[in-house]
Amino acid sequence: AGNIGYIIPSKIVSNFLQMCKDNDEVKVEDRFSGLGALVVQEESIEESKHVPGIPNLAILGSQTLESKALRHNLGLDELDILGGVRIVGSLNNNNNDSSNTGDRLKGDDVLLSINGIPIGMDGTIQLSETRPDERINFRSLVTCQRVGSKVALDVLRNKERRELSVSLNMSRFVVPQYDDFDAIPLYLVVGGCVFTPLSLPLVSEKKNNKSTSFSRYYRDQRSGNEQIIVLSKVLNDEVNVGYHGWKNLVLKSVNGYEPKNIQELVDVIVRKMEGEMMNIRCTVVGEEDADYVICMSEQEVIHSENRVLQRHMIASWCSMEAISKELRDEVGKNEPSETKRRNAYHTMKGMRHVLERA
Repeated sequence: AGNIGYIIPSKIVSNFLQMCKDNDEVKVEDRFSGLGALVVQEESIEESKHVPGIPNLAILGSQTLESKALRHNLGLDELDILGGVRIVGSLNNNNNDSSNTGDRLKGDDVLLSINGIPIGMDGTIQLSETRPDERINFRSLVTCQRVGSKVALDVLRNKERRELSVSLNMSRFVVPQYDDFDAIPLYLVVGGCVFTPLSLPLVSEKKNNKSTSFSRYYRDQRSGNEQIIVLSKVLNDEVNVGYHGWKNLVLKSVNGYEPKNIQELVDVIVRKMEGEMMNIRCTVVGEEDADYVICMSEQEVIHSENRVLQRHMIASWCSMEAISKELRDEVGKNEPSETKRRNAYHTMKGMRHVLERA
């Protein structure tokens, strides 16, 4: 960490400590949500506790208003308003409390003040009354609040001034943003096909033209625990001849099932596969109506599993976090031996064998 430093505002630290003290905790599906949760690890508990993270106004961004022509077009000159920023668009956040009441910012709104503090046309606010010449970004008025707090907004909408009361919520990005914070490496290997949830760290690792097409998903807000599952690559083997070189495809279905996240995909693979063939349907970003089908014999997939894993030096067919708690509990119930249970987790065949005992 040479020459790298971070300054965390004292207000954010204070909010974090107070949320820990108040035992605030987010839902399980909000733990990997893109700036959606801050993590605290206590020695007395086995798992980390996730408290609500940094709130926002559920907007896509803002535009400064130094342009006289733009200010005139928005109606600021008529009302003799000197400050404000234009809202470029709003996030489609189904979990935002204010979205249900209609009290939310919209595209082309001009945000004039937050909690009575005026916003300059350059998007800044006065740091404090004692330091009037120092200014900071207006977003600090939001990020220093706790999730769930209400803020009063002075807004110019369609050239009419109005007051909005907005509940601050956290972003729930369908594509996780930061490595080892909300984006952790989850994967599943079946028939040499490597599936993983889409995340910005994954895209930055690939750095090719096809992966940049995923940018259409980056600002989408998640509903529940959904993820975008992608076929990251195909590990060449006899079982998947005809599909070598396939990558960066979005998973649609497996034998008719449409898993919403990687845990559901694992569940489908180990518990719901029926028939002789495994049909995996994928699509290219922007071509959602076009299906690309990977068809493999289920028996050949099972027989080739150890060969594929050993050839490519992969310890387990899926990451442990990709197995849901319910599925782990069921495996634990059917296999009391911890050693055998751990071995079963390493292969799809092993997990199926344990589950079939029920």
